Amino acid sequence: MSLVFKLYEYMYYIFYQASIRCSYLSLYLFYIFRNTSITNSDNLMSSLNPRPLLHLLLFILISAVIILLICKTIDAKSKKELVAAKVAQWPSKLPFQALRSFNFPSPRQASIIFYFHPECDHCIYEAKAIQKHLDAFRSVQMIWISAADSSSIRHFAQEQQLDKQPNVQWMSDTADVFHHTFGSSSVPSVWIYGKAGQLLKHYQGETKPSALLKYLNNESETGR
Repeated sequence: MSLVFKLYEYMYYIFYQASIRCSYLSLYLFYIFRNTSITNSDNLMSSLNPRPLLHLLLFILISAVIILLICKTIDAKSKKELVAAKVAQWPSKLPFQALRSFNFPSPRQASIIFYFHPECDHCIYEAKAIQKHLDAFRSVQMIWISAADSSSIRHFAQEQQLDKQPNVQWMSDTADVFHHTFGSSSVPSVWIYGKAGQLLKHYQGETKPSALLKYLNNESETGR
């Protein structure tokens, strides 16, 4: 898998760079032939008809742009598939700073990852709703991750009365690498993982506790 991906990256780089250079060259030559008046009969270029050459340069330019757009589309799709494969299973580690030490959840424990920002209204409503239904989430490890600074995250946790809950953890993504791991950095976003470490559901936007519990309860009933 890694070898194939590296080969793809190498080929993408070649086509990408070739497309850019073809675009620049075509624009440069197009500019020269467009703005050069051929008045000297002894000039070698005077025997040439510039119109077909301009058409050829225009064709090369358009082709290079099309190839560039195709490469961009393929690259975006490949990265999306790669991230989807990574988040399909519970990560072995999270590259974020924990605001307090805690035992990283094992694959045998249901977990929910919340990506939020302390100033996001929908994130605030979501946290308040979770706080009101804490008893239903006692057996679930909840990890809240934000790109905000540590003090803002702590203040948010205290405001929502979630700072002293043993199954609620807080992490700071000050390096802004969350999207590299989970492929999305919109807030709020939620990832629900089952006891076997498999991704049950990914939500974007404010999510009600009932929607989160639905997938966790369905897994519990299936595992009986």
